[in-house]
Amino acid sequence: METINQTTSRQSLKQIVVEKIKDYILTEQLNVGDKLPTERQLAEDYQVSRSVVREALSYLENTGVTESVQGRGTLVKEQDIRPLIEGFLFSFQVSQGNLKDLMMLRLTFELAAIDVIEREQASIDGIAQALVDDPALFNSQVDQAFHAQLLRAVDSELFKQMSAVVHAYFYRTPIETTIEQNQSSLQEHWDIYEALKVKDYAQAKALLTDHLMRGAEYYD
Repeated sequence: METINQTTSRQSLKQIVVEKIKDYILTEQLNVGDKLPTERQLAEDYQVSRSVVREALSYLENTGVTESVQGRGTLVKEQDIRPLIEGFLFSFQVSQGNLKDLMMLRLTFELAAIDVIEREQASIDGIAQALVDDPALFNSQVDQAFHAQLLRAVDSELFKQMSAVVHAYFYRTPIETTIEQNQSSLQEHWDIYEALKVKDYAQAKALLTDHLMRGAEYYD
């Protein structure tokens, strides 16, 4: 392992050690559950104090890269980016971000799901089960269930984590809708499903785009 210039500031030293440990994980191709070298070994390898290594390991644990397990040491942790996405969405909200812009990100995820359904000929039974016939029964939970089923076609943990957080973000604040609007949304769900059922994926994507862009108007 490459040593570190001791003239570097303590804060910079910590960050350099953080990056070196990340590089080590990648270079050594460590998997989830694999053990990192001890604090003492890392301090010797990088020629820094154990307190600097401890700060670097604490940072990695706080950011979800590693975890400390009693009796086993520091292990590579299974990655969960949901806290990072949550943090981004909170900052987005604090800075008065335009939810209509964020809807474009949600649309990207859902269009990608249709691409996967087409490519893998994935089942759409879950989407069918999320449909309702009566506009009086249509609400935000029904709408959320329909779109969640659409996203479930993608078998990727990273995709699931990112899309789930962005998707759920739109249902945190209740939106008042009329029975006519509910009828439109219900019909659009059925139209999207019918297009998927007959494998007209281009039409399904066009209908989905119109559906979500109309929904974006609620956030003006």
